[in-house]
Amino acid sequence: MFENLPHINGLNFFDLRLESHKLKGKNLVNKKYLIPNLGKYFSQEDFASIYFAYTDESLNFYFDVKHSFTKAEFPEYRRADSIEIFIDTRSLKTKGYLTKFCHHFVFFAKEVSGYFGKEVTRFKLDDMHNLADEKNLVAESIIKPSSYILNIEIPKKALFGFDPNDTKHISFTYRINRYQDLCQSFNVDTKCNKIEKNPFLWPKFDLVD
Repeated sequence: MFENLPHINGLNFFDLRLESHKLKGKNLVNKKYLIPNLGKYFSQEDFASIYFAYTDESLNFYFDVKHSFTKAEFPEYRRADSIEIFIDTRSLKTKGYLTKFCHHFVFFAKEVSGYFGKEVTRFKLDDMHNLADEKNLVAESIIKPSSYILNIEIPKKALFGFDPNDTKHISFTYRINRYQDLCQSFNVDTKCNKIEKNPFLWPKFDLVD
């Protein structure tokens, strides 16, 4: 009866709402674009800093991960070093399932089968879109002995329903997987919540200039 309810976590009782600022120039490493780390609210280690901004033509992310990059693998990407990005371009918080506006991407700091990123959204209903062509996903990485950086651009043509001139908010969350170690997520404990299936758990971001 209760198996589909989210794990009890203080953050689950709030409709988490933040701001995403429009990218000015090309440098994402700016306090204005920095996403707060909320792991302390559910006893999670925060080992990465994430920056997020938008333009009229794309969503842009910068992941600074303070952990060594060891292994890239697909389709078993959660057992390797990978970054998952979850987006609802219309932030339909009343929906308890993935709609055609929902996207689930996975990215790596090294190429896997010729690509750095891939859409892996798994729909169960007819309300769906065609998966994005991985050739349209842009990623650049810097790998160091004990850390790595992944700079990601997801263009409008890979985001069904994304139009910041029409809809001024989206939902977004992430999960950073580590090979043989615990992950980092944004606002929920992903050991107890299947965020890839529950877009109502994805925080809402207002798109502001």
